[in-house]
Amino acid sequence: MNVSVVKSCLSCLIGAAALTAAGSQSALACEAHAANGQSLQTAQAQGHAMSSVMAMDAWVPVAPPGVKAHAAYMVLMNHGKETRTITAVQSPQYGSATMHASITKDGVTHMQHLAAVDLPPGPPVGFVPGGMHIMLMKPKAAYKEGDTIDLSLTLDDGTTVAVKATVRARNDAPGMNHDHMNHGAMGHDHKGS
Repeated sequence: MNVSVVKSCLSCLIGAAALTAAGSQSALACEAHAANGQSLQTAQAQGHAMSSVMAMDAWVPVAPPGVKAHAAYMVLMNHGKETRTITAVQSPQYGSATMHASITKDGVTHMQHLAAVDLPPGPPVGFVPGGMHIMLMKPKAAYKEGDTIDLSLTLDDGTTVAVKATVRARNDAPGMNHDHMNHGAMGHDHKGS
């Protein structure tokens, strides 16, 4: 079992401020970026792998009933000394989860599948509307505002980062509504259950 321990830190606050200043979705500092030294020691003593990657401000926009493709957004920080790479995403509440980037060419936006996303040490990496995002396909239930979506990010070093995303209304920030985009050209089945 892989464990991710998080605590508040100045780097998270700086990273969140940088993303907000850049016009990205608002970001919050790490919620709990290491409960305390004792928790860290206990996890290490039990032989659990620790991830240096932390997720902040994870959310999934409320989607109309019947929509089979949702998006998830968040800000990630790597507090380690080496670049980590996200190699897979999962959610027990969806049939599948994949990473995509929105690419606009000649005024037309397309979704590009991302097999991996690098997280260099230091600067925040944003999964934001109109940019990189996680596509959540075939929801297993109808999710309403305030619900929690569980996500698991698998990293190249074998650790996983558990992320809890809150379902919330989309605000007026610029970006595309991925919940209504046609991903059919990518082979996604929006009509399956």
